[in-house]
Amino acid sequence: MTPLSEKRRKAAALEYSGKGAPKVVAKAQDDYADVLVEAASASNIPVLYDARLLDYLDGVEVGQEVPEMLFESVAVILSWAYWLRDKTPEDAHRD
Repeated sequence: MTPLSEKRRKAAALEYSGKGAPKVVAKAQDDYADVLVEAASASNIPVLYDARLLDYLDGVEVGQEVPEMLFESVAVILSWAYWLRDKTPEDAHRD
């Protein structure tokens, strides 16, 4: 397991179903953040570190939609994740 650096002791997982806003589906701190990141990596889920976004997501409960003020940042991240997988959002929801 590759532990996160001391600055990266938080992690959050986002999900977008194609309807509504993306949701926070998991959050973790400390050793659990390492586990969350490793699980994502092992499942070929793209992992990106963004300290500022993590700070904002800290105030969002698991299961809640991402607040509108974060839509643009999250859209960029989701676009990057789709690009890495050579998919479009429509393709991703057909799997």
